[in-house]
Order: sequence, then structure tokens, then C-alpha cells
Amino acid sequence: MKTTRYTLLAILTLLGAASARSEVRFLPTGVIDMLPTSMSDDASIVVGTGFYQVPNLYYTEAGGAVVIGDGCSNGLPSVSGDGTTVLGCHVDSQGFENAAKWLGGTSWLDLGSEAGAVPCGSSLSGPYGVNQNGTLAVGLLWRAQVCRANAGFWDLINGGPAAVLQTLFNGPASRANAVNDEGNVIVGWQDQINGERTAAKWVNGVEELILTPDGDLNGEALAVSGDGNAIVGIAYSQGSGAWIWRPATGVQRIQKGRRESFALLDVSDDGKTAVGFTREGIHERAFMWRDGKGIVILAKFLADRGVVVPAGWNLQVASLISAEGNTIYGWGFNPDNLVEMFKIELR
Repeated sequence: MKTTRYTLLAILTLLGAASARSEVRFLPTGVIDMLPTSMSDDASIVVGTGFYQVPNLYYTEAGGAVVIGDGCSNGLPSVSGDGTTVLGCHVDSQGFENAAKWLGGTSWLDLGSEAGAVPCGSSLSGPYGVNQNGTLAVGLLWRAQVCRANAGFWDLINGGPAAVLQTLFNGPASRANAVNDEGNVIVGWQDQINGERTAAKWVNGVEELILTPDGDLNGEALAVSGDGNAIVGIAYSQGSGAWIWRPATGVQRIQKGRRESFALLDVSDDGKTAVGFTREGIHERAFMWRDGKGIVILAKFLADRGVVVPAGWNLQVASLISAEGNTIYGWGFNPDNLVEMFKIELR
């Protein structure tokens, strides 16, 4: 994956000069068909995948985007906060899709599932998140019962089979999507008895649903802050709005609309800034939410600050924000109508 597939566009230099007066910069990366799924705390490393979750990709500004593995359809690439550990989906020697730890180059260590697990079709497990120092990974396990899925985690230091996380209902599936720095707060989803996917968190291994103050359900939890005190997620139903949970306020709806749906995909460590996308029909727009200021479409946010975005860009999804909240990565359609990863600096 250390072979650079794409080079930065020459337009970066022009953009830097045009926006020199602003504390905000929009930077196309020149990386085509990479969907950024995880970022190190200092924003120096971004990992992601192409469409259909292949291949696994690793990006730095110095090295560009390089392929580190073929990838597969279970899980999403993730990187630890300190940048030392990368997880992804890998097909093992028996043809089963596994959560796996990157060993460098295109080599992977398969993590498997719980002891005695039975693959569901070709799927054995999938990774979705890793903690700050790379000692704990979380994701989805296919269990010893045929095609039963459950949230679980892997001890990346001592090894061994994956461990199953508590479930509130006997039978319905669950999945872990993200984990905080210390590894004691894991967030994701728990299916209800009727199969509806709802937000859940596991604190020191104990599961609870993330409900509104009125007891209403939320769509799945997608990200958690470093200290575990901010959790964000997706709307439960059309028009119900994305949400953020914090201890002092509980669940706060971010936006409601009868025609649009909203999703928050990542949150800064202080819980004051989050990013995501809004969708109306098939049209998506990247947005940012700031505590006390609400949401703003990223294209408008940039325009209001005099930041030049090349004509023809359509910012679709803001998927990542750095721990300090000063760097955003996402993707959109560039002026050539190609999917390109972008970066926004908030300085």
C-alpha cells in the first residue's frame, strides 16, 4: 500500500493562497474513490475503503493513499488514536471474512470470533473500532450458533478468542461500532425483539439502550468521544433527527425534518463538534454541528468564511473529525464528477 495511487492536485497551492486570510481551509486530497472511515487523534493518518468495502486503504499527506489489503464486506477499517494499530476486513486461508489486524505491507493477522464460532456463509467476524492505544478492538461476531450475530471485542495484547458482549434480548442481533480511549465505553446497536435497530452502549461490559428523556428509541450509535461522555448516532426513523448523548443533557435531537434524514458520524473529544450528512431522497449534503450553534451545511460554512471551493464540488458526507475538533475529512463529488476525499482545517 506504499505505492502512491494518486497525487495531490496542483490546485491545493492555489487554494492555500486564496484562503490565507481565513482560519478555515478546504483541501481536496486528490484521492479518488476512498471513503474515510477512521482517523488518528492528530489527523496524520486516515484509513478507509473503496465502495463495496474494498480495498483497505491507508492515507497520509506525505505518502498519499496506498492499498494495504483487498478488504471485504465485513466491518470497516479503523485506526487507533495513537496511529499504531489498524484493523480491517481480511479473507483467511479458508475463505472466511475476518476482523484482522494489519501487520504491514499487505499482511494481516486474522482475529476470528468466539471459541467454537460457526461462519455465517462466508462471514466469521467484522471489525468496527479500536481504542486509543490499540489494545482493544470491537465489532461484530458470528457465534457458535449458526448465523447468530453479536457485539464483541478482541484483546489485542493477550490474544485469544473474541469475547461476547452482553445482550438485552435472547436472539436479536447486536453490534459494536466504536469504543472510547480506555475501552470501557463501547457503543453500537441492539436489535429489538421485532428486529428494529436501536442505539446501545456497554459501560464496563453492561449493556443499556440509549433512550430519549421521554423513553423514545434512537437509531444506532456510531461514534463516542475519547472520554466516553459524548455519543452520536443516526435517526431512528425518517424525520426523527440525528442525536447526541451527554451525561448532563441526555439525548439531544440535532435536527428534525419531515423530508430529510440526518446522521452524525463522528464527534470531537470535548463533545462540542460533530459531523455527518443529511439526506433528502437521493441527495446528500455534508454538515457540521456545534454545541450552542446547531447545524450548518459545510458548503455554506465555507462560503460564509470566504473559503474558495472549486466550482463543481459537491460535499456529500463529512465522516471524521479529529480529537481536538480542528480537522474534518469526508468525501464528495469533485468537478470531474468523481468521488474524492476532502479535508477541512478549522484553525
